[in-house]
Amino acid sequence: MALKTRVSRACSVFLLIQLAAAGAGCSEFGFGRDKAVDPNVFPENYKKDVLAYVENHPAELLNARDAAISAPALRQFGTESRYFICLRANAPDWRKEKMVTFFSGRINQLVDAESNQCNAVQYQPFPELLAQLRESQQKK
Repeated sequence: MALKTRVSRACSVFLLIQLAAAGAGCSEFGFGRDKAVDPNVFPENYKKDVLAYVENHPAELLNARDAAISAPALRQFGTESRYFICLRANAPDWRKEKMVTFFSGRINQLVDAESNQCNAVQYQPFPELLAQLRESQQKK
């Protein structure tokens, strides 16, 4: 019986330690709190992120024959500044311009660019997008 009591006490102490640690995680001391997020982290992997996005949503850009992308730049959106890029794809019968906004270095939104949103950007060829689209088309 003495062994059962020792094991029971050891389990109780262990349980109390776990509860104390869990409580500390929620306390005012800041244990377990998320660090403040910087919304304007430069999107280092913006090309890879766009490729991953298009891999999951290829339909709108399928059959593109030419693709170009701009470098990330900060732009004012209302009262906030965010990094954005522009993406352009051409096919024989259509042309699309997309604007991609980033939050904390990751894609936040990919939308059709309005007429003036991508006028001032400098595009560079983006052949990786064409390869990604070909690959997506072959999977069908």
